[in-house]
Amino acid sequence: MFKIKSIVNLNNKFKAQSKILCCFLLLLSSCGETDFKRLELLEGFRILAITTATSEVNPGDTVTDLQVFFSDPGSGGRLITGTTVSCTDPGIAFGAEVSCDHDLLSVAGTYNLDTSADDDTFGLFTGLASATASVTVPATILLGRSARDQSNGVGYIIIFTFDVAGQEYKTFKRILASTRPIKNLNPGSPTASSIQMNGGPLALPTKGDLFKVTSNTEEVYNYVTTEDVVENRSEIFQVAWYISEGELSLAKTFVSEQVKYTTETPQVPFTLLAIIRDERGGIEILQFNQ
Repeated sequence: MFKIKSIVNLNNKFKAQSKILCCFLLLLSSCGETDFKRLELLEGFRILAITTATSEVNPGDTVTDLQVFFSDPGSGGRLITGTTVSCTDPGIAFGAEVSCDHDLLSVAGTYNLDTSADDDTFGLFTGLASATASVTVPATILLGRSARDQSNGVGYIIIFTFDVAGQEYKTFKRILASTRPIKNLNPGSPTASSIQMNGGPLALPTKGDLFKVTSNTEEVYNYVTTEDVVENRSEIFQVAWYISEGELSLAKTFVSEQVKYTTETPQVPFTLLAIIRDERGGIEILQFNQ
């Protein structure tokens, strides 16, 4: 039996503490910025996200719409070879290596990126790949798991590995399999989120302009603690910002938190990205091109 406890108010306190910690980490990351690449600047090949409409599923479900969102400016477009392998999560959140070597039932595949075919930013080669990948979560993934694990969910991962000019790039997407009757939705459900500039429509920015994301209310979901207490937790949306040129005052914010464009008007073509994550695998990508 699970005890039921509502911690929405406590979670608001946690959200405030998380915001302080996030700001502290951002301050740390800005130290010696002349020695490090700025996180928000799109330059070179990068995988920015792996998207899917279904980040939480039932055991045995198949996810068919996994897609890579990438940036490859200056390349002129190219074919990038890649592979995939999917398996039960080895415990990446607890420090395990991103690998499927532990799973005898892992499934291998291929996923190639033709960046020239997906250029929707007039030469910046940044966008959602046209190729999709699929993965079937084993029907037995929750077999032998505790009632707590079955309710909270067990991760199934798909690892993408790309060879770019002899350099290896690896990233992964986690799909959660659970018995929860109400599955997680992406931040853009049921209504798409949006980026505002100075409280209004987007345009080519100039120094001092302010961006922010408006989105849906974060979902409240059940989480079973190690003491078998069911807590009603509230998601925390975080936004990662990216630009093709210029500088932003922050690389990461919370929804409705403003970020300032701190340099002069950029050249065209220009792209601005806001990638919203809900900390449970849900993701939404907003893109502005000029």
